[in-house]
Amino acid sequence: MKITFLVPPVLDHTQNVDRCFGCNYSIYFLPLLAMLYPATLLKQRGHRVAVLDFAAQKKSEKEFREFIQSDGSDVYCLYTVFLSQQTDRLARDIIRAARPSAAFIFYGPQPTWDTALFLDRGDTYVVRGEPEFIVANLVDALLNRADPSAVEGVSWRAPSGIVHNRPAPIIGSLDTLPLPDRSLLDHRPYLNPKLHSKPHTAMLTSRGCYAQCWYCVPNSLSYARELEHKRQHGAKPPARLHSARRVIEEFEALAAQGFRSVSVIDDQFLWNENRTLAICEGIRKLNLEWSCLARADRVSGNTARAMADAGCAYVDLGAESFDQKVLDAVKKGISAGQTERAVRILKKCGIAVELNILIGATPEDSEQSIARTLRELKRLDVDYALFSIANPFPGTEFYEAAKANGWLVHGDYVPVDPARSAIVSYPHLSNKRMEEIVARAYREYYLTPTALWRELRKTRSLAAFRDKLATGARFIQRNFVK
Repeated sequence: MKITFLVPPVLDHTQNVDRCFGCNYSIYFLPLLAMLYPATLLKQRGHRVAVLDFAAQKKSEKEFREFIQSDGSDVYCLYTVFLSQQTDRLARDIIRAARPSAAFIFYGPQPTWDTALFLDRGDTYVVRGEPEFIVANLVDALLNRADPSAVEGVSWRAPSGIVHNRPAPIIGSLDTLPLPDRSLLDHRPYLNPKLHSKPHTAMLTSRGCYAQCWYCVPNSLSYARELEHKRQHGAKPPARLHSARRVIEEFEALAAQGFRSVSVIDDQFLWNENRTLAICEGIRKLNLEWSCLARADRVSGNTARAMADAGCAYVDLGAESFDQKVLDAVKKGISAGQTERAVRILKKCGIAVELNILIGATPEDSEQSIARTLRELKRLDVDYALFSIANPFPGTEFYEAAKANGWLVHGDYVPVDPARSAIVSYPHLSNKRMEEIVARAYREYYLTPTALWRELRKTRSLAAFRDKLATGARFIQRNFVK
């Protein structure tokens, strides 16, 4: 069979979506590992596979329609997050009109959460939860015209109505997954403007997180996994880690393939010191530039020094707030002092720091706590800051509380850009006021002569300067142009 994994262009008059994390609109693109993993498995099983990212390639709707008219795929796979649900269903409409015999597989957080939304006809299947082996098994069943009811983790429409097959277990050992075949995807459009070297790719070394933050939306692959597990067991699934040996093997493969920078997009990279030190020692001589996300309470002098020696350029820390009452209310499990300590350790080792700041994640947040957080952020003088309004995504404890307490402006979740729009409102902190605060925070942190000069000093080449200019233009368009 011929199977095409695709990211369509924007078809719903919004913006391109960051599908790797799933909770923001995109100002730059990373390769979607959630497509590459199952595509690699299918290729290994002898299927003809294509992976196409029309959004990253800046292809138009017209070009997408022309491709569909000339394409001969048997199955189309769409990885759908909450912000892309409308575009992806419109893409299916376009494909159906041109290829009425095609089958569709939807997977990702949104189909896992609201399965029935996608199952309007018998040509569509939904893969729930952790997708790789389920997608591969479903395609094999379709090839053999087998009964889809035997494939765990699949929902589909039978003549009698929607059928939800028994859930598939989470993957016991991530090392059983193949290395993603990055040759399936044109990597030229991908970049991380905070890293200077290209070509660029993304990587996962683990899935899930041990923390219990009540607002948390992990990277979208972990999110789909978490939604399905919570439905079965009422709790987050256990985290799974690639072995240090396997992580080193993948870094070595990336270096051999010519990649020069890597975004490690785990929800939490610093699991234990021995694993981190082993990975850093194994990749130290590869001359790769890389970044990761980490919890502040896992940063130590030993790990920071090893990461710097191994090419780590910056670390993204989820600070959220510097008000301890807010941190306790959202079950962060980290103190403001731990975040400050982590920032100082990383900066001392020459690693840049990005802090994520979350506005309105609890009624404990206020004008006063937000002002305190912004003052502390400026005092720490970190290299980057990401400001977001806490929108309660389905499946989170925050979402359940927002529904129960009437905080949701529209009565339920609606897809919006959390860098611009709030869908929660409190008596003392309205949704409009949170939107104003975030817009002002971005202006004061980035659109000043000091901030612009700081970025210019870090730019090493003309190509990197062009990338930053393009990213900055998209950033301004997203955050300040209504």
